[in-house]
Amino acid sequence: MIKTSWTLAVAAAVGMCTLAGCNQRESANETAKDVAEARQDAQQNVAEERKEAGEVATEGAEDRAAAEYDVAVAQADGQRKVAKEKCETLGSDAQKACKDQAEATYEAAKAQAQATLDTAKRAGSADPAPAPTN
Repeated sequence: MIKTSWTLAVAAAVGMCTLAGCNQRESANETAKDVAEARQDAQQNVAEERKEAGEVATEGAEDRAAAEYDVAVAQADGQRKVAKEKCETLGSDAQKACKDQAEATYEAAKAQAQATLDTAKRAGSADPAPAPTN
């Protein structure tokens, strides 16, 4: 019974470490490659969002604000992914702290983008209604 429980505990721990990656340190070369890929992906995502934002440039203020929000979130997401990849060269505890900081920075940028969007929406709803046309 004790041996079975111990075996299950070890198996569960190994499984969790495998799934979570156990914050294992990567080599500098692996990290550099991953960072470059994350940067490239981020640039592509931001470029796509900017293109879409350009397409709504002539539309209403709320549509433009929503497109600007999407660009800001794409930028923040890209920065988060790059930062997390850079964390991979660190040891377990430092890596976790580094990734937590990257996540916190992302959340702060996202909150700022949302506040900007909310302000634009409030400003847009404060516009006087157009006069009815007959």
